[in-house]
Parts: sequence; structure tokens; C-alpha cells
Amino acid sequence: MARRTAALSAISLAVVLAVTACGPAHHEAGPRPSSAHRTTASAGTPTPTTSPTGTTSATPRPTPTTASPSSPAGTPHAAPCRSGQLRWTLTRLDGKPGHGPATALLSAANTAARPCALHGYPYLEAHVGKGPAVWTEPGTKARVRVLLRHGHPVVFPLTYPASPDRHGYCAIPTDLDPVIVVRPPNPARTDYGTPLRMTDTHGRPVRPVFCDTIRIGPPRQR
Repeated sequence: MARRTAALSAISLAVVLAVTACGPAHHEAGPRPSSAHRTTASAGTPTPTTSPTGTTSATPRPTPTTASPSSPAGTPHAAPCRSGQLRWTLTRLDGKPGHGPATALLSAANTAARPCALHGYPYLEAHVGKGPAVWTEPGTKARVRVLLRHGHPVVFPLTYPASPDRHGYCAIPTDLDPVIVVRPPNPARTDYGTPLRMTDTHGRPVRPVFCDTIRIGPPRQR
């Protein structure tokens, strides 16, 4: 009986020792990464401190422009036209308003002895006090450079609806008489333009009717 008890005690002690030896191995299931490995993994790819040399945020320069067909090669240089040397006329064309190739013609004549240049389209605006207003916008992206000589005016065609639409809308009500002002392209800061009256083809004053934006076309020699 004593031998049997001693044998059981020996077996129990062996089992306890085996469990004690296996316990730490269960919690340390795999090797932990070294501190050097963790530092490398968290750092990742280093962030560059300087921007790439091939990238720039500067606005590209515009490409040089060329003269329009109205300014042939060899045209002598001239100063920009100013309001003080220009005589403007605004003529409403005959026919059904707003349905022809042009509704009106804007003419510019150089009254000075020396030529001057128009670099772009003139700007015409019609308004009633601080109320409704309409103005010109180029009808084409064609570049304009005109050498304006004394006695050789140029004409700009204007196209716009000169009667209310089917809903009765008109940008400037037809019972109002708007003030019209025209300025040359690239005006000086003190150039406030020239007041203008509209006439018919016989030179008689007429009330202008502007119901929407005025499209201005390329100039032609008169």
C-alpha cells in the first residue's frame, strides 16, 4: 500500500512539473518584433522635405498674339485711339428689328491727323440711371487690331433683340430712353467714354430699344 501511494505521488509530481514547464510557452506564442523592427515599420517611407524640382506653381505665360486680318503685316506702329480723337456714330438699320444680319452699326472715325490703333473691340453700354443696363460682348473670339487713319472710318456690326420676347420681357423697358456711352478698347483711366445718340439710316434720332446683350462683330472698313 505504501509503495502504491509513493508511486501515485511521483506521477502527480511529474504532471505538475510538466504543466509548469509548458505554461510560459503558451503565453509567448511567437517572437516579439525587436524595437528596431518596430521603428522601421512605423516610419515607413520617409516624407520628402522638398518639393520636386520639376513642378512649379507659376502661371504659364501667354503665347504671343498675332495681328488680325484687318492689320496686315508691315502696318506702322500707332498709339492707341482715345475718346478725344474719335467720332462715333450709332445707326439703327432699316428692316425688322433683331432679325437681320445686324441690328445697328457702330462707326468710329479718327479726327486727328495721325493714325491711331484699336487693339480690341470698343465697349458700348446703355443704361437708365442705376437701373437696367445692357452692354456689348464680342460675338467672335477673333483678335482685332485696326489702324485707324484720318478719313477712313471703320464699322462694327451690332446684333441684339430690339423688341420684347413673346413673354414681353425686355432688358430695358421700351418706354424708357437709355443713355448710351461708348469707349475705345483699352481706355485710359480718365477716359469715361463718349455719350452717343442713335439715329436711323437718314440721320434722324430714334429711341434705342435694347432687350438683351449686344453682340459686336469684327470691324470692316467703310
